[in-house]
Amino acid sequence: MSVPVNETLVRRAIEAIWNRGDLDAADQLFAAAYVNHDGLIADLVLGPEAIKISAALCRIAFPGLHISVEEVSTVEDTVVLRWTATTVPDRLCRGTLASKPKSLTGTTRSRISAEKIIESWTEWDRTGVLRELGIPVE
Repeated sequence: MSVPVNETLVRRAIEAIWNRGDLDAADQLFAAAYVNHDGLIADLVLGPEAIKISAALCRIAFPGLHISVEEVSTVEDTVVLRWTATTVPDRLCRGTLASKPKSLTGTTRSRISAEKIIESWTEWDRTGVLRELGIPVE
């Protein structure tokens, strides 16, 4: 696959699944044996279901989730995105209305084969997010 096609595939996954909540798009974009190495449920669920579960959990935990792609680079079969995720405070969280949008930056490296994403690694501030959700972190 060409560089522009690989980049388009990964951008489509961000827009359809993460931004619009179209979880069924994962069936078209991710391989049956896809491995989400660093997601919320890393390596526990394979295939499109891994992304469906991760996206659903994130969209529940962070109302108004939107991911903006800041930078893209592609080398051969690997696409690296630098992204910013923001949430819009549109409902009660832990009993109080959030006063301002939250944001988080990260990078995701996705490997592509046969026009499907076959594995990915994501780096982001897990500790900060867990603290924001009120989950104790050692």
